Amino acid sequence: MDVSGYQLHRRYALLLARVEEIADQAARLVEQRMRERMVPTRIVVAAEKHCPEVVIRVQQQVVGVDTLPLRATRVDYLGITTLARDGAVIVLNADPLSADTRMTDETVVHELVHAVQFSRPGSRELAMKGLRNNYGVEKLTLTRAWKTNRGIDRDEREAQSLEVLAREIR
Repeated sequence: MDVSGYQLHRRYALLLARVEEIADQAARLVEQRMRERMVPTRIVVAAEKHCPEVVIRVQQQVVGVDTLPLRATRVDYLGITTLARDGAVIVLNADPLSADTRMTDETVVHELVHAVQFSRPGSRELAMKGLRNNYGVEKLTLTRAWKTNRGIDRDEREAQSLEVLAREIR
């Protein structure tokens, strides 16, 4: 699995090394438990102030726009998984993760679950519609927005329930 840092200060070197060390094993554990294949996925570790930049650039490439999302981009996450042209990109927030190996492992597992979820029939298309709505390209109907939000909630619950796989990482 491709793991890289984005404008990462050397104080995050141990975090980056840990993510590189566990990424492949965590991916195997997630795929085995879910009995599904993951879309091609890369992981980017970035300091909190750079996370929105990474996410927005990846999303702009997928949607084919150079505008900013219509909603404010806050960083209130440990990690986020978004569509990429060729699969998915996971952006990990280095600031809260750098102090806690267990939290790092759980977050990597959690986000890899989302990468597997993107391989499900219709999931990528639904996520693309959500991105197109967020960038003002194509508005979602209220019914479609509710359906999308219910799907996101369901996917989050599944990812949270599988965080226990982090205990199996060596």
